[in-house]
Amino acid sequence: MREFILRARKSPTTPDFSLEHLSRAGRMEIIAHCIANALFYARQIRPHTIIHIVLDGPADPPKTVRFESDTLGSLGGFDERTLCRAVQTALGAGRGLSPGEEIQVNAGIFVAKKGFEHLIREKCAHATLYYLKRNGADIRSTPFPPSATFVLTDHLAMPRKTDKFLDRLNARPISVGPKTLFASQCIVLVHNELDRQGID
Repeated sequence: MREFILRARKSPTTPDFSLEHLSRAGRMEIIAHCIANALFYARQIRPHTIIHIVLDGPADPPKTVRFESDTLGSLGGFDERTLCRAVQTALGAGRGLSPGEEIQVNAGIFVAKKGFEHLIREKCAHATLYYLKRNGADIRSTPFPPSATFVLTDHLAMPRKTDKFLDRLNARPISVGPKTLFASQCIVLVHNELDRQGID
């Protein structure tokens, strides 16, 4: 199983945003690109892949929206608006959730009243965590286990205290190359390396 945790520090946690102006809504277009590149390739759905979107913005943080490829139903496309509409629908269904509570919204889509640190603690108990970082170990020289979770952020750097938190949990920093890339490009390169290593 491949899992990605994307932290979106300014993205909305309620459905009150316009699909016409995604860049003004905490850069929701970045989330759409990450979902597309995590779950799809050449008009197919990648098997055994999960992406968690941890949203920290207004007006009801935190929220986590999860997409699971193995049970995902039709989203009606994978353009920015369609994918952000799926997140918007999940956030609407998630109104009034209690801390830690999670519900299923549609096939393969879940929403929870859960923050980044809570999710990371859950994952580190069952999987090896890798933190995408420019000065991390070269991904091309890193052998990966059959199940791994990759942590990254959107256009905003992780707070320094988050770096320390991940270090304490033994998250392994890895780098996909010498340039700072878009989050969605990092996901593609992680998939490519796992494919090259023959990990399903």
